Amino acid sequence: MFNRKFVFGALVPITAIVVSCGGDGSKAPPVSTEDIKTNYVTMAHAAYLDSLATATLLKGAVDTFIATPSEDNLDAAKVAYKAARVPYQQSEIMRFDTVITINQDLDADGGLASVDDWEGQVNAWPLDENHIVSIIEGSDTIDQALLVAQNGANNNEANVATGVHAVEFMLWGEDANGTAAGAGERPATDFANGGSCTDAFCARRANYLEAATNLLVSDLTEMAAEWSPAASTTVGTLSNNFLASDLALDYMLGSITSMATDELASARMGSGLELGDPEEEHDCFSDLSHVAIYYNFQGVRNAFYGTYTSDNASVSGVSLADLIESRDNTLFTELDAAFDAIEVNMLAIFNAGERTTDTVRFDQIIGQDANGTERQIAEAAIDALIALDGPLSEAQELLSLQEINVGGSGD
Repeated sequence: MFNRKFVFGALVPITAIVVSCGGDGSKAPPVSTEDIKTNYVTMAHAAYLDSLATATLLKGAVDTFIATPSEDNLDAAKVAYKAARVPYQQSEIMRFDTVITINQDLDADGGLASVDDWEGQVNAWPLDENHIVSIIEGSDTIDQALLVAQNGANNNEANVATGVHAVEFMLWGEDANGTAAGAGERPATDFANGGSCTDAFCARRANYLEAATNLLVSDLTEMAAEWSPAASTTVGTLSNNFLASDLALDYMLGSITSMATDELASARMGSGLELGDPEEEHDCFSDLSHVAIYYNFQGVRNAFYGTYTSDNASVSGVSLADLIESRDNTLFTELDAAFDAIEVNMLAIFNAGERTTDTVRFDQIIGQDANGTERQIAEAAIDALIALDGPLSEAQELLSLQEINVGGSGD
C-alpha cells in the first residue's frame, strides 16, 4: 500500500552514522540522523496540513447543515467527518512528545507547549455524552470559550466537550445498537430551525456543533503552523524543538512502540474485545473505528519508513528504517516483515467495515465469539502488534536510544 522509497539525504559529517557494507571495504552512503529528523518534520507538516484541510471541509459541511438541517446535509457532514479521520489518525503518532518538550517552556511565546497537551482538546476519548447533553440543556451561552472551559470539567477526563469526538456525537448521537449492526441515528430534526424544532434545544445543538467544529479548525490551524518550514527555524516552536533535541530519535522509536503495542493493541482494540463492550471502541457513535485504527497503524508505518502519502502530499525520505537497516539488516528484515504482516490483518479489518455487503464494523467484531472470522483477524493483529515490542526493543538497544516516558493528557 505504501511506496517505501529510501532516499538518502545530504551528508552531514558531524551527525552522520557511517557503516561498512561488504567484505570489499566499501562503505554505504551514510544515514544522517539530521536528515531523518528533517524528513520527519516534513511528514508531520503534511499530515497536519491535510488534517486542517479536511477539518475545514467538515466545517463547510456543518455550516451548510446548520443553515439547512436536512437529512441529505447531515449525511454530507458525516461523510466529511469520516474523511477528516484519515489524515488526523496518521498524525497521532506524533503526540507522545513530552520527553522532548517537558521543561522547554515552548508556550512562553503564546505557542503550543506540546502535541500531547494540545491533543487533549482535539481528540480526547472516551467521551461521556451526558456531559455534552447537560451543556446543551443548560443556560450558559454556547461558544468556543464555554466548550474549552467544560472540557474535562470536575477533573473528570470523560467530561469531553471539545474535539473530533464531540463533533462525532453531535452528528450521530448515541449508538443504541450495542454490538449489533448500526451506528447512532440522530435525526436532522434535532437541529431543525424556522420554528419546526420538536423540543427546546435545536438552536443550542446547532450552536454546539458549530462551536465544536470551528474550534477544531482553529486548533488544527495552530498545530499545522507549528510544523511549517518557517516554524522549523523559529525558536519556541514544536518543530524547531524537535530538530534541536538530542532525544528526537528516541522519541520517534518510542512513539512507534507506544502507539503499536499500547494504544492500538490495548486501548483501541484489545479492551473492547476483552471486555465485550462496544463503549470501548474509538469512534463508538459513528461506528468508524475501523477507519480510526487502520490509519493509526498507517501513522506507525509512516514514522518507521519516513513516508506520508495522500491526495495532496507525497513525503519520502531518510528514515529510522534506513538507519536500522544500515546497522543490522537482519533486524530490519524482521521488522519489515512484521509490519507487512500486521498490515494484512489491519487492512482486512478496514475492508470488513467498508464492504457494501456483509459489512462488519468493529463493534460487531467485539460481539463475535472466538470463532468469528473478523475477531480472529483482529486478535491476530493485536498479538502481532504486541510482538513488535521485542524487535523494537532490539532497535532501541542497537541505536543506543533511551526508553521514553509517554505519560500525557491526550488520547
